[in-house]
Amino acid sequence: MTDTNKPTKQSEKTAREALAAASRLAWAAVLGGTLHGLIELPVVVPIEASITQTQLNGQGFIHNFKHLFKTRALYRSLNTTAVGLIPKCWIHYAWLNFYIQLFVPSGNLRQASKKESILCGVATGGSEVLFLTPFNFVKFRMQRPEWGYKSMFDCIVRVRKEEGIFAFWKGTHAVFWRNSICMMGMVGGYNTVEQALPTNMYFKAVCAGAITGIIGSFFSYPFEMLRAARQHNVPFYEEMLSKGPKRMLAGYLPGAARIVMHSAALGVIIPRMKEMSEGTGFFKKQYAKLQGGANPKKD
Repeated sequence: MTDTNKPTKQSEKTAREALAAASRLAWAAVLGGTLHGLIELPVVVPIEASITQTQLNGQGFIHNFKHLFKTRALYRSLNTTAVGLIPKCWIHYAWLNFYIQLFVPSGNLRQASKKESILCGVATGGSEVLFLTPFNFVKFRMQRPEWGYKSMFDCIVRVRKEEGIFAFWKGTHAVFWRNSICMMGMVGGYNTVEQALPTNMYFKAVCAGAITGIIGSFFSYPFEMLRAARQHNVPFYEEMLSKGPKRMLAGYLPGAARIVMHSAALGVIIPRMKEMSEGTGFFKKQYAKLQGGANPKKD
């Protein structure tokens, strides 16, 4: 008789081994997440604020950008974004590291098959939802002056009092599908796109990340609109879906540009995760390379 417990034990063993390997790469999650957050923060805040307004009022990105600029509300969510962005990136890279170790035998995403890459992307996008949705919920609420929150703390207190603790997870199902589909495009398609680009192309990793970001953002955007509606208490069907494709794509182009930044950063950071796992040793090596370039040895 076949022991029905064997597959389960094997799966548990594989997961344990993947967790141990990912733990050894903890520095990669910290350094990669920090670098990613610092790269995005200055540019992302005003773009995301204008996108959120566009998604909800459908009046156009430029119109909303100008209005927020005139009312000095472009950086209204800066503190909230700054508090949440780097920890969010840590969580993102921690999950990604875990699934790379779990699904890719070599532990190197560049050597993954298309199926393995897609699994890493979908699993990462889905797993981070429960942890990241409250961060994003507060950030998105702070982006809209219409809510009248005085600060991040005021937002948290009022939401808890007026809408209940579970309000911070509004739109979780939409976020799950949005993240899973978007990450499937960004991570799952990365190797394929990179291989299709010219061998000696400058900024190849950045371009591959940007292209996969466009792909992922396009197919996941309907769920992004659903997320926006749920988190801002807007009727999705009446205000968005029933008004056709143009309304459903409100904010898509600037949103795609924002995702391109995110995925381009992924394209640069992911291939260097193993190096970053060395922690401070990573910076020492980079410094040594710079010194070597500045002072080349003479024959």
